[in-house]
Amino acid sequence: MPAFVLLAPTPLSGKTTIAAALAQRLRAEGKTAALSRLGDDANAAADKALFATISASADTAQVTIAEAAAGDPGTGADRALVVADAALPAEEIAAFCRTTLAGEPAVILNRVPARRADGTKAEAEAAGLKVIGMLPEDRLLASPTLGEVAEALQAEKMFFDSSGRRPLDRTLIASISADPGQGYFAGANTVIVRSDKPDLQLAALNAGASAMIVTGDLPILSYVLDRAEEDTVPLLRTKLETADTVKVIEDLYATKAFAGGAEKLLRAAELAGEIDLAALLS
Repeated sequence: MPAFVLLAPTPLSGKTTIAAALAQRLRAEGKTAALSRLGDDANAAADKALFATISASADTAQVTIAEAAAGDPGTGADRALVVADAALPAEEIAAFCRTTLAGEPAVILNRVPARRADGTKAEAEAAGLKVIGMLPEDRLLASPTLGEVAEALQAEKMFFDSSGRRPLDRTLIASISADPGQGYFAGANTVIVRSDKPDLQLAALNAGASAMIVTGDLPILSYVLDRAEEDTVPLLRTKLETADTVKVIEDLYATKAFAGGAEKLLRAAELAGEIDLAALLS
């Protein structure tokens, strides 16, 4: 049974994303993967909770994948896979690979800018890295979840249910105009709108917004609440003004550990389609 450990030179390099993506991809090819999380660093508990929902039983799995804490050299591992942020210089990644205790590790480069893909791979190979895959930068994977946004904004949550793991994607700030034209909101997923603009709140709901963040001190009017509840649209109500709300949300992008969720798991598996599984599992 192939078994390997995921290592990373720095925190938030994408180990958990890669582990989940590999499990999904192996499942699509008829193989089962058992996932485990080593260490007790800040993200360990959340990673273990996620893995518990997508991992096969270790007793029957055909592949086992263990994720180590960032900086761990892979003590006791026979085979290692290093996941590194593409923003890290290739020589630094190579220096970390030389410290690992599992021979010459394979490497996956994460968050690779599309227009620098060829140059990034060339630099990595010139540094002696064995690159078996590159994941591009992706807005959806970098997005925080509604639950993470609610926590950061200290917001009141309404009609949430299981929406906390939904990613914040295609976010739009409502205009300051009194014109409730629904065309403005076309294509938006999450709308940020002032509490004194119930007409724009309704326009966003009518246009199909799947989540709404209401800013400012005023209460949300009952007919807006009724409509959101009827359409099961989660609402966040924060006392922060719009500009401050946007700044808080902006600071969350690409700074949170991978929390799963159906949309992100699917996207991660899609992006991992170019990873050379044969090289990894041989």
